[in-house]
Amino acid sequence: MIVLGQKEQQKIRRKASEPLLVYDLSAGSPIGEILDMSAKGMKLLGERPMMVRHVHYCRIPLNNAIDGFDEVFVDAECRWCKKSDMGDLYYSGYILRFPSPKDGAIVRKLILSWMADQAKRLNARYAVPARRS
Repeated sequence: MIVLGQKEQQKIRRKASEPLLVYDLSAGSPIGEILDMSAKGMKLLGERPMMVRHVHYCRIPLNNAIDGFDEVFVDAECRWCKKSDMGDLYYSGYILRFPSPKDGAIVRKLILSWMADQAKRLNARYAVPARRS
């Protein structure tokens, strides 16, 4: 298994601009929805508490294909879990490892697309309206 080196890891977390569910490969059930992600880790919101230090082998189906791939695989080790103020939901944080360099590259491109979406939203108020003819 390849783990990205310290110099290659992005530590800035990017807020997810689209809802993406993370599925545990062994159980086939969703772990939670991605709230934010970096090349080093991710934060999820899920319906059940997660066991700390447990490694989940995960599949993340993508809403839009990246480089021809419509899903990405990651190994996610749960580092913390806490109950949300929003009822019976739980926040959990994970350290990511990538089973292949391709998966790491797809995650980096996904994060980059979220960053571009966020910039568009933030700058939308400065856009010049189109002229009507």
